[in-house]
Amino acid sequence: MLMTSTVNKAAPRTPGRGWRWLARLLWGLVILLLVLVSMGALYQAVGAARDRAAFPPPGQLVDVGGHRLHLYCTGEATAGRPTVILETLSGGIGAYWGWVQPEIAKQTRVCSYDRAGRAWSEPASEPLSLAQTVRDLHALLANAGVDGPYVLVGHSIGGIYVRKFAADYPNEVVGMVLVDAGHPEQFARHPELLAANESFLQISATFPWLARVGLFRLYFAAGGTLDMGELPPTALDVAKTVWSTPAYFESQRAEGMAGQAIFADGQHLSDLGDLPLVVVSAGAQQPAMWASLQAELATLSTNAQHITVDRATHQSLAFNPEDAQVTSAAILQVVEAAAGHPR
Repeated sequence: MLMTSTVNKAAPRTPGRGWRWLARLLWGLVILLLVLVSMGALYQAVGAARDRAAFPPPGQLVDVGGHRLHLYCTGEATAGRPTVILETLSGGIGAYWGWVQPEIAKQTRVCSYDRAGRAWSEPASEPLSLAQTVRDLHALLANAGVDGPYVLVGHSIGGIYVRKFAADYPNEVVGMVLVDAGHPEQFARHPELLAANESFLQISATFPWLARVGLFRLYFAAGGTLDMGELPPTALDVAKTVWSTPAYFESQRAEGMAGQAIFADGQHLSDLGDLPLVVVSAGAQQPAMWASLQAELATLSTNAQHITVDRATHQSLAFNPEDAQVTSAAILQVVEAAAGHPR
């Protein structure tokens, strides 16, 4: 007898079913991303509005020719004593001097400010450069009625700016403090420093977009502080607020992109003669070549002193209360020396 068997055949697959499922998944992910971006943008907008109300500028906004800069001066101007002008590091804001400025204000007038496009200052219409930054600062002081003579303090790239100011307006400057300052030839001599700067610029290209969707604001709301955690509470709150804005990162990147040209222009600066000068250098986490560059800066004047703070890092000379105390003492030392220094 013949046996027959029945074979159950699988139902034929509908052509394209897998592609349709994948397309739906991708569309779902796109919609989810759009929802998250929209929520982040709303979170950022609401937070920014609250920040504007909670953090009005502590100083004054001064027109310097097409845009306004924020200037914050404290302490009393005293006859025979110079005014101290604080120039912060790359990407920095005036609030970074939160430990230093109150100490200097006990003995003389002292001013910090926000460079163009940062914190409360408006962006400049012309491209960022060494000359433009110094013109801005000079116009800011003149238009605000902050007369010299000045003791200039420059942290990191701020050292290049204050040296250019002294070169352009020598009769207004009676002393200088360079705080772990940039050396004009550092990129030319040490390509690894330039490579690190270029690498950061590539990474930071996303930062303005991340700020627009509230991710930096969320980071700070969750307790993040980056390397700013040792600033005084008020200064730290201001720094977090500024770092939560896309405008800050656009300004930071503009300075970083102009950095190589700024340092190259700084190579044309001459020495400081016998101008009272103190170089304060960080001793921690710094390669030997940096110590050598700092020692060279101390030879810019025949009336110079070089202080190395072994425990200090590049940032902590302003951000850490103990290290900032050394910086403040150096500034006051130059104020005293400059008070009797003829120009």
